[in-house]
Amino acid sequence: MAAQDNELSIRSRYGLLRDLVPIYSLYQLLPNLIAVGLFLWLNDRLGHFPPILILLLMLGWVFQFVLRPSLMIVSTDQAAWLEAVLEAQGFFAKSETDARWRIAGKEWWQLWPHQFIEFVPGDTVTVIAPREVMEALRGSLELVEEHGELRFASDAQPFAFELPEPEPELSWQMKVPAVLLGAGCVVSMVWTTFTGGPEGLLRWGLSAKALSEGRFETIFLHMFAHGSAMHLMMNMTALAAIGPTLTSRLGLVPINGLRFGLLFFLSALAGATTFLALHPFGAVPMVGASGGLYGLIGLMIRTSSDGGGVLAVRSKRVQRICLDLIKQNAFLFLMLAFMAWASGTTGGLAWEAHLGGFLFGLCIGPRLLPRAGATTPDGTLPPETFVPAK
Repeated sequence: MAAQDNELSIRSRYGLLRDLVPIYSLYQLLPNLIAVGLFLWLNDRLGHFPPILILLLMLGWVFQFVLRPSLMIVSTDQAAWLEAVLEAQGFFAKSETDARWRIAGKEWWQLWPHQFIEFVPGDTVTVIAPREVMEALRGSLELVEEHGELRFASDAQPFAFELPEPEPELSWQMKVPAVLLGAGCVVSMVWTTFTGGPEGLLRWGLSAKALSEGRFETIFLHMFAHGSAMHLMMNMTALAAIGPTLTSRLGLVPINGLRFGLLFFLSALAGATTFLALHPFGAVPMVGASGGLYGLIGLMIRTSSDGGGVLAVRSKRVQRICLDLIKQNAFLFLMLAFMAWASGTTGGLAWEAHLGGFLFGLCIGPRLLPRAGATTPDGTLPPETFVPAK
């Protein structure tokens, strides 16, 4: 299959420099001009760049950037399979005029001209789709290749598609560790805000200077302190998204909650160690649960929902997610730096803590998994896995 040699790589349709201004039609240009004009007008009236407006402008850019047009080369069999899936799911409808797939059930004014899925035939098939949609298409193809349950075919309907059964909702016990951790962060935010203000936050922050002054409690306190309400909201959103799911993969109650907490604290300590190692004489305090959260993410991407094994670090999926995380942190670093510059404030991203916590969760985290989580139901090792040491 010729497309497999390409490893289903996704590339930009127009090029990265073109995508940095993600406007692909006059229809899309109008609301962007209105938003920028409103932003400049408010800036002129207020005399400065309000952080909330900067955040909204950046989020609008991110939303358009993730939906930028992209290309992927697949085989004719893979293309036929994807089109059958699109037809069976019913989320997209194929146009009879240009054979492009567009989101179904939208009014004409809700359909952006550049938002479509198209299959361009040739020796291989070139798929054109928004980047976020293309990621889902590639994930579906890789899932089929890994499990081998569905086979590619050249027929119009290569398989009898059945909608997957909805995953059962996680029990409340699986949400308890994340809720307790989140409650600790919220209470800490309220406490530092109403008892000490900015100075209270500085007392909870970790730095080489704080340790040299004998404030060793900051090694633990910094995990719960946050620099702003937005900082807290971002971390709590991530915790809510991954906490219950990861807890469910860590064994039975209550040992899974203990493993969850241990992974968070050890990852946060690894992040703090990395931060201090790279700033051995630093005075700027570091706060936030991000180091621990990235440790949770590191283990999350190594595990599967069916308990079928632990993915190896060298597996394609793990490497791709690592690359995506690097890109996300680079963008977040630039966004926070721009917001701080525009608003005349100080702030930044403790990427060192992210890195240290993530590497701990990625490499050491699997040792906290229950033994059964490293094997398939029949007791054999699946491809690209290893058994974590006890």
